[in-house]
Amino acid sequence: MFEESMASSNQIRRIKAVKVVDPITDRNNTVDPIQGQVGTQTPSNQIKKRSKRSALTYNRVSEKFIMPIKAATKELGVSKSTLKFRCRELGIPDWPYMKMKCLTTLEASASVFAHEGYQSVIRHIREEMDAIKQNPSLEISDETNVLRNQMYDLKKKRGRGIK
Repeated sequence: MFEESMASSNQIRRIKAVKVVDPITDRNNTVDPIQGQVGTQTPSNQIKKRSKRSALTYNRVSEKFIMPIKAATKELGVSKSTLKFRCRELGIPDWPYMKMKCLTTLEASASVFAHEGYQSVIRHIREEMDAIKQNPSLEISDETNVLRNQMYDLKKKRGRGIK
């Protein structure tokens, strides 16, 4: 009888710890069948995802606003969905590339006419670019849209040779 109990305890010791996923914390719980102890363990793939995602700080992401999201994902070394997910966590509702591109183009157009007193316009455009970097959910101001239309008209007139 003693040998039977020894055999059964050896069989129990051979059983590996059982892994159970806790539905509340979404972590793996390792249950030791002999001692009944529970230890929590985060899956390694979740650790990698979290570390890549957490490495995307607001400053690091905001530096890439001037490029399309596809190019930004390559530079940051993450997938597009990971970048979008992290942007939502950081409070960035949409990728502001088109706003920044509009302002960059407007700045380039204004710099062509800089000798005609457009330095204040360029300063205003740069301030708006900085504001969008700080808060990407901002829309381009009405004043800047008026400037954009004026620049378009100036370029159009210059193209025709009208002064």
